[in-house]
Amino acid sequence: MSAGSVPSGEKAGATAEAEEGGPGGEARRKRIVGSAAAEFQRAATGVDGQRERSMSLNSEGLEGLVPRAKVLVSLGGTFFLAFGPLIIVIVSLFAGVYLYFGQSFIHDGSNKPVTPPPYIKPYELLEDDRISRPPVDVL
Repeated sequence: MSAGSVPSGEKAGATAEAEEGGPGGEARRKRIVGSAAAEFQRAATGVDGQRERSMSLNSEGLEGLVPRAKVLVSLGGTFFLAFGPLIIVIVSLFAGVYLYFGQSFIHDGSNKPVTPPPYIKPYELLEDDRISRPPVDVL
């Protein structure tokens, strides 16, 4: 064992003593609780005024509804404007491709008439012996 090392039994005893409130444990706990209380008090006094603003919003009633509604409507009404450049780029690319390829780019499928598939009675499919016999490669 080196000169500066502490036996593991003494380390465990010191840790347990500090956790159980032994010498140094209680003072440390009071210091932590005191700093948490100071932090709560600083937040409660409203250094940045957040608590007062929140309390005023919660207790303002209907008189604050119209100003907040104006802000929300203006925000919601102008939100899509942020995507304006993207919309312009996509529309211009689509228009460019359409101008380059013409009618072959967009078609309605009227060049080839489509006929529906022939009707097969379901009982004919069930009576087919391919359904009831096992595949040859399985046996």
